[in-house]
Amino acid sequence: MTSVTRDQAGGDAVASQSIRAPGEARRLSVKGPAGGVTGRWVVYQLHWLLGITLGFVLALMGITGATMSFEDQIMRALSPGVITVAPREAPVLAPDALLARVREQRPDTRVEGVFLSARKDEAARVLFAGGMGGNRGERAYVDPYDGTVLGRATGEEFFAFVRRLHRWLALPGNGDGVGRQITGAAVMALLFFCLSGLYLRWPRRPLDWRAWLALDTGAKGRAFLWSLHAVIGTWVLLVYLVIGLTGLWWSYDWYRDAAVQLLTGQPLPAHEEGPKGEKGGRERGKIEAGPVSVDTAWAAFLAREGDHYAMALLTPPGKPGGPTRVRYRPLGAPTDQAYDEMVLDTATGAVTSESHYKDKKLGAQLLAGVLTVHRGTYFGTGGAVVFMLAAGAMPLFTITGLLMYLDRRRKQKAVRLARGGAQNAAIAALPPTAASTTLTIAYASQTGTAEQLAWRTAGALRDGGLAPEVLPLAKLDPKTLRGRLLVVASTYGEGEPPDDARAFARKRMGSPADLAGVAFAVLALGDRQYETFCGFGRALDRWLGDSGATRLFEPVLVDDNNAEALHQWQEQLRSIGAGTAPDWAPDAYGRWRLVERRLLNPGSPGGPAYHLSLEPLDQPQPLWTAGDIAQILPGNDASAHHRDYSIASLPSSGRLDLLVRQQTRPDGTLGLGSGWLTAGVAVGDEVRLRLRPNPSFHAPAAAVPMILIGAGTGLAGLRGHLKHRQMLRQCDAWLLFGERHAATDAWHAEEIAAWQADGTLARVDLVYSRDGQGYVQDRLAALGDTVREWVDRGAVLYVCGSLEGMAPGVDQALETILGRDRLDALTAEGRYRRDVY
Repeated sequence: MTSVTRDQAGGDAVASQSIRAPGEARRLSVKGPAGGVTGRWVVYQLHWLLGITLGFVLALMGITGATMSFEDQIMRALSPGVITVAPREAPVLAPDALLARVREQRPDTRVEGVFLSARKDEAARVLFAGGMGGNRGERAYVDPYDGTVLGRATGEEFFAFVRRLHRWLALPGNGDGVGRQITGAAVMALLFFCLSGLYLRWPRRPLDWRAWLALDTGAKGRAFLWSLHAVIGTWVLLVYLVIGLTGLWWSYDWYRDAAVQLLTGQPLPAHEEGPKGEKGGRERGKIEAGPVSVDTAWAAFLAREGDHYAMALLTPPGKPGGPTRVRYRPLGAPTDQAYDEMVLDTATGAVTSESHYKDKKLGAQLLAGVLTVHRGTYFGTGGAVVFMLAAGAMPLFTITGLLMYLDRRRKQKAVRLARGGAQNAAIAALPPTAASTTLTIAYASQTGTAEQLAWRTAGALRDGGLAPEVLPLAKLDPKTLRGRLLVVASTYGEGEPPDDARAFARKRMGSPADLAGVAFAVLALGDRQYETFCGFGRALDRWLGDSGATRLFEPVLVDDNNAEALHQWQEQLRSIGAGTAPDWAPDAYGRWRLVERRLLNPGSPGGPAYHLSLEPLDQPQPLWTAGDIAQILPGNDASAHHRDYSIASLPSSGRLDLLVRQQTRPDGTLGLGSGWLTAGVAVGDEVRLRLRPNPSFHAPAAAVPMILIGAGTGLAGLRGHLKHRQMLRQCDAWLLFGERHAATDAWHAEEIAAWQADGTLARVDLVYSRDGQGYVQDRLAALGDTVREWVDRGAVLYVCGSLEGMAPGVDQALETILGRDRLDALTAEGRYRRDVY
């Protein structure tokens, strides 16, 4: 830690028992180092990019499609006396008489066809020129007993508008306009969402139905949104595939032609209706030279079929001498589009050809009833209900996807602010005349505190009109350094440099440099509990002086973010031109409640370790990032410094989890922080806590392989990262974790197994030292070839746990495997990160 010690993790840093997940060898390639790109990352980016654009179109199409699912039944219920009529003893009119009565009432229209029902309470439906096309031309309901035109059904105009929205967003041009292209692209996106979503959430154990279908109702925040999005998406996946594959029939001519060729082996007949046709049937005959009698043909049809049909579409010949067509649905037809067809000589009634739905091959049946497959009615009433619910659920995926996207943007913004992004942007925005590089601020930071203070320093100087350059100490080149230098440096452990400055200390500070003409000052951060208080900051101050640089003022030593010392630094900054700003007081502690305390290792020979959960009282959803620190103010000593603990959970869970081992002093009393948290504060009582960003232990920006190494309560920091990767559906992680006995110290074993099952963890090495398996660093050294293989393909290394024993042992093992120069390079690239205490 930088300035404040945490209770020791305790526990043996242990070697290992290897557990490898099935299918481990099959991995996505990674380009470049930690900032590289994987195939999964590309698919993920396309998934959300299309989702926040075409997702809104799909949401509208889903709602309108669900609305039309039971259109006929709704309109029938709303329109008694129009769609239905009172049955009578008198016979219904023959087609010629019926159409003659219609022409008398509608002399300015041309009849295309008429639907006739075998039911005595069903109105006839007359189609006028343009009917059944994409514009949904006019149709009229007609009393079959006396030929009275009954008018329009209730809801007919509403459903016509919904249909236009569904097919082309009701945009100008109808089926020939841009709307059809947009909805077609949206349907293509739906198919991509199905396949990419399946790929992104593919679990390590695909035969485990819970991994696919179990909705996590106990999750909160982003985790719950993801569960809704992914799990319900799996429920409706097959339905959406069917909807998408059939929906393209009306979107693209090339798709329709290819579908016909694939399913029937024949090209699309020239007389088949195009994509704008509602039923996929044939062109309607139009009367060009006056009425042609169809009674003979109709009588011949009835002689053949009797009352064994449900509905028939009678299409008069397009010109005298032409045939009459009857498309009819037999009683008991498997779907409402299972039409047979009969072609009759109009004059004699002789049947010239006929075809039956049941005689067609499956592919032809699907094409003949493509609309029924699209709506789900092909699968019966139950299928229609399922398809309606699935279509109505489409907005759910748009909304949950958008909320997760906004949540991710919000968290990224918070991280940038925590790292000083706002100050950096402000400095970059200064006019060129102020962009002097003769004032440099360098920082050496282990947990981010020194980095944040460096950016605060830059902000204060910017307010005074200066334009400093801010950079890590590791990137400071003494050979090119000029002007004034301000250094903010933390001390790590017993006087050691932070990880990101170790190479600088070894290579640069071994001998003086030539820094004549450079003026400098040092802000040193540390903890007086250590004998070498601010040891690295003091050493850096001496080296700069020995190198010929001139002190602007004596080093400012800060004990645990002491406000008085920070105020002294601010005063010194004002003497060199900084603006006036409020004191840099640390954040206030928030009010939290301890809601759970669970012993993790009953019967263990080590000290008892507990899983603690806390919930906020001051705000509903505090924000932190995997790798951040919780600072606890012990309630048993008001004068004591706070204690720092790695956070083992994500904000989306609604809880802040800690792993704390109870420490015992030589005199037998319990440790200050650990004793209070594990035995002092009662469950339900209030705890004073504040969050501290730890950017040096945050997750990498890209989805790269990750090796997580830890022992004892160091599992806390690793657990946060594993939950983060699970939330993002990132795989390719390797956990090496050590404790004492497998029988008593298998902490969070069920979670680790679940991460293996869903693919988050590709490999697990659990090491139990008292079972004779050695230590974590021993196992790491034995797996040197595997470690090099992972690092070569872009893996990042994260270490969390005790500074004594485990951390130096792991560092030494990695130096042996990779070499110190490469390990330093990985540190500089942000690929080797440690949170040790």
